Amino acid sequence: MKSDTSNSRRGRFPHVARPQPTQSAPRTDGDDLRRTVLSATTHGRSRSDVSGHPTSGGTPITPRTLQGSKSSELRSSIEPLIKNEIEQNVVEIRAEAFIHAFLYPFTKLDEPDPEIMERDRGLAEACHDMLKEGLSDDDVLMSMLTDARCPKYSKNAFTLLDPNVKEEKDLYTPFRKLFTFISAFYRLSLQNQSTPLDIDAAWPDAVDPKPGHTASLNNSLRRDVFDTHNMVLKFSPRLVGETADLKPDLVLMLHRDKDPDTKQPAVYWKDVKIPIEVKIDFRSEGDIIPQVARYARAMLMEQFDRKFAITVLLSATECRLFHWDSVGCHATEPIDIHKDPILFIRCIARLAMMTPEEFGYDDHFSNAGRVLSDQDITTALTVRESPIRQYIDRECSPEEKLPETATSMLLELDTGNFIFESRGILFHRHTRVWRGKEITDVKTWETGSTRIVKQNWAEDTRPCEGYFYKLAKEVPTVSSLLLMEECDHTWAYHNRIADQDMIGYLKATENKPDRQPRRKAAQQAEGDWSTFGPDPQNELNTLEQRSRTPLTAGSKPVDSLERVLLRFVFEEEYRPLSDAKDSKEVMDATVQWVQGLITLDSLGIVHRDISYSNLMLPVIDSTLPRLKPAKIIDLGLAHWKDPQRSEQAPSRSVSSAPEIPTDGQGSLSKDPGMSGARAPRAHHHITGTLPFIAWELIQQPQNTSNASYIEHGLHHDVESIFWVLVYLCHFRAGKWRTEDMAITLERLNDPRTDVVASKKENILGMSRHTLTQIAGQFYKLRDFLKAFADYWFACYLDNKPIDVFKVLYLAIEHRDKLGQSGQEAAALVTVQQRAPVTPPRLTATVDSSKRKSSTFEDPPEIDERREEESEDVVGARRKKTKLP
Repeated sequence: MKSDTSNSRRGRFPHVARPQPTQSAPRTDGDDLRRTVLSATTHGRSRSDVSGHPTSGGTPITPRTLQGSKSSELRSSIEPLIKNEIEQNVVEIRAEAFIHAFLYPFTKLDEPDPEIMERDRGLAEACHDMLKEGLSDDDVLMSMLTDARCPKYSKNAFTLLDPNVKEEKDLYTPFRKLFTFISAFYRLSLQNQSTPLDIDAAWPDAVDPKPGHTASLNNSLRRDVFDTHNMVLKFSPRLVGETADLKPDLVLMLHRDKDPDTKQPAVYWKDVKIPIEVKIDFRSEGDIIPQVARYARAMLMEQFDRKFAITVLLSATECRLFHWDSVGCHATEPIDIHKDPILFIRCIARLAMMTPEEFGYDDHFSNAGRVLSDQDITTALTVRESPIRQYIDRECSPEEKLPETATSMLLELDTGNFIFESRGILFHRHTRVWRGKEITDVKTWETGSTRIVKQNWAEDTRPCEGYFYKLAKEVPTVSSLLLMEECDHTWAYHNRIADQDMIGYLKATENKPDRQPRRKAAQQAEGDWSTFGPDPQNELNTLEQRSRTPLTAGSKPVDSLERVLLRFVFEEEYRPLSDAKDSKEVMDATVQWVQGLITLDSLGIVHRDISYSNLMLPVIDSTLPRLKPAKIIDLGLAHWKDPQRSEQAPSRSVSSAPEIPTDGQGSLSKDPGMSGARAPRAHHHITGTLPFIAWELIQQPQNTSNASYIEHGLHHDVESIFWVLVYLCHFRAGKWRTEDMAITLERLNDPRTDVVASKKENILGMSRHTLTQIAGQFYKLRDFLKAFADYWFACYLDNKPIDVFKVLYLAIEHRDKLGQSGQEAAALVTVQQRAPVTPPRLTATVDSSKRKSSTFEDPPEIDERREEESEDVVGARRKKTKLP
């Protein structure tokens, strides 16, 4: 599970100006409406009064629990979280703006090709005329027009799409047939133009990138609309544990030779390009939007090579298109399909014509978007070197750009076994980590060393993770970065939308106004539906009744949230703590971890996410004279130490100021490859993985109004190592796990911050029986853990932070003691004598199949997505009488 310190979601689109092309695009407006804050009632993004860094807007008391990586996809489990996630994050824009921004490729001038748009508009008019006349010279199109199930356009409305339909299932076949006709019309029309264009040419059959593999004779895949309303779509084997009840009514699906008129035995999310939800009307739209959001989530979970997703919502009279990315969602205003058939046809036709890249697939992956669910072929990834800059919320300057001959690396990815895959709700970093074998010879496909590939959508206003690795390249305990690439930016799409095209936020709560009035008898008899659709005088069309919150202007500008897709290649894989063999090995590594954090602190870097998964053991290599060092990985949430103490924010950090490389005048040095540096900004401090966050950072203040500011400092990260060792002892206790240990493990894994804080308070306080009762494979760690807790409590009583060097000395002392002791395995007999095991009736051990956050791969985490930690949440200085 992940936790988020923000009870309220930030408003999605106050916008920071981005660099524009030399020749400005007419629709790109750096000072558009997204630069303004919403009204006071809107949860807009603001700056913290304490730190000045962009925050989630507000400083709530309790962090919010987010979805973990092993959670159910059933509606009852996920939909409440979805609704909370999309509140103030689904922005309604003009339909033309949506088409312009998301459905057409952009040229070097950052504008869609006007000739292509004009061509498609003309084809839409011709398609409409053909549907109106019901005649075609082409036999294929004519056979479709004579199909009684295919709608025609007559008397200002599409037939068969009746607003008075009693059941939505009566709309499935008409919509499917209409989409098929529009797709076929465009396909044939473009093939017959003076310069023939095959819209299927961009979708060749996937071919294994290894030498010797060739495409099949029929090398073009098809995209057709299938009826899936009574089918639960399936996930691939790597997500086989997921349980879901996702049944979109229609899907635009990639296939080789399936018949859309035939019911399919199974449909997989891997093959779905566009899920389509059909409703009788949009009267309960606030409840429908979370449903289509779940479809977008399923596609982005399943399709690791996809950067964004598109979904469609239809009714008998209206249509909406949604574009979902790692930041938020844009939705078209309702398109009246009867009153504006040309616009409707243009939207549907574009979905039929788009290339994999225009659908959001990343062409750095081989066969991106074209590998079918029944195929098992190699995935190759190309990573191209980008300049490593401190901040990446802007374009590279000419001096920062690398030459065209910059390093690139080809890797064969193990996509069937992810090392790590984050599972937020919708708008998050989408972190994925793979093993990849470096390809040293493409012709023979000779493989070299195994590398670790990590990618995520990082917030672009935060310091770049790669920059921290570059500064720490001489730190032996920090993982070694070989290559980093900036792949894409969300603002590249969002900047295409001008202020006049923004309408409002769509609500994520259910809203059911009265249904549209039924047709008059005369209209029904004549089949004239021209007067149907939104009525300006009807209450249904007010902003509130349309489940819409208007955007308001007039406030001061603030930063917007945008993300950048970063991809990293690390030198090697390290051993996880799950491979630890004995207490001596763990204490050896503990000494190195503390030393590593101290060294990072000397560089002005605070890690902020020390956890079970981010502390690694040395790689065992028998060819080397000595072990490699233990490692600290994942600087994705790292930040600078605060450059100075604010009067509003007194610090209790160990160090007084960050030792960040400067030019001698207090400014960050601008060494080669690191230009564009700026003064470090203060940051939020409740960050990390919940079972391992320092107690001081998660303990709730007794009096919020008198809360003191607490910096996340070195001593907090060192304390996190203590919690990792506590967790290790309990998690790996196996058959020696007592009932008390099982309860402790369950409390540390609890997604509720107050429960975790209370348990940590108990462990660190004077009643520290939890530590003295540790049994199992790592029971010898308990002496160090108890010594740490004694020292921590003494510092607490003296109202001062722990001295990290004293902790280091403690770790060295206990490591040396363990080095003098006998083999760990022989001590297990003693463990059984000292800590009797409760008989098999004990079932308090954590069952990973029943609890969402019970495995070390999936501990609760403070939300990594938007720097949403709050300084005021945990700032109150604790009373000495609070700890037992």
